[in-house]
Amino acid sequence: MTTILDGKKVAAAVGEKVKTALELSEKHGIKPKIAFVRIGDLSDSIAYENSAKRLFGKFGIEAEQHHFPADVSLRQFLNRFREINQDYSVNGILLLQPVPDHIDMKRVIEIMNPVKDIDGITPMNMGKVITGEKDRLEPCTPAGVIEMLDYYDIPLEGKKVTIVGASNVVGKPLSILMMNRGATVTVCNVHTPDLVAETKNSDVIVSAAGVVNLIREEHVKEGAVIVDVGINVNDDGKIVGDVDFEGVKDKCSFISPVPGGAGSVTSSLLVYQLMLATDFQKEPVLFLES
Repeated sequence: MTTILDGKKVAAAVGEKVKTALELSEKHGIKPKIAFVRIGDLSDSIAYENSAKRLFGKFGIEAEQHHFPADVSLRQFLNRFREINQDYSVNGILLLQPVPDHIDMKRVIEIMNPVKDIDGITPMNMGKVITGEKDRLEPCTPAGVIEMLDYYDIPLEGKKVTIVGASNVVGKPLSILMMNRGATVTVCNVHTPDLVAETKNSDVIVSAAGVVNLIREEHVKEGAVIVDVGINVNDDGKIVGDVDFEGVKDKCSFISPVPGGAGSVTSSLLVYQLMLATDFQKEPVLFLES
């Protein structure tokens, strides 16, 4: 019997943690605020920002929106970004990506205060992911995968995990988070010569490659756990993941759908990480779990 990993249920549980953190924060007179920073008018970035703003609004969290024209100079943007970063009323910053080619992300990330980096993109937070420090802000998609596995009591210790996709925002940090849980992890990329050979004996498969039907029945052993992080549009114009869901679901013990899976958790964790960021900026730390 296959269990569907319901991202909405996991997101609701994360939401309860946010509410608890907000209540405790408000008792100490602290009201968190998020700043959205967007360059240009890409439709995907606008849609993501609007969706995130609505989600933060459901929790009564104030949001600032800072929009820049696509042709803003690097100097102008960096000067304004410094001001946003140094604003003590702002507890978290979400920089919408991608940014125009002339905007040097390395320079931007060097400026960003790691304790306001709610999407976990700064080198300091990435380093803290590696060392497992408690006061870290993790990349939200990898954190969402771990949150989903924890919700369904799926252990990683001693398991063989294959991650398909080696990006800096998903595959690489997720591999570290899973190794920190005691998993044996293989990370595949476009140069992997035989993907089936890497996945077919895996206890857990996470696909974040952005390729429709990349993971098929022959990639999956009986009883495997599959988390699909891919977001794609198929020939029918529907949002789908990387996994041939119908083709593999009966072989799995657990599988996440797209939509309704990991993406739902990622959005909620963005709000929770704002609460963590707010907490890290105060003394003493109020609600960080041990």
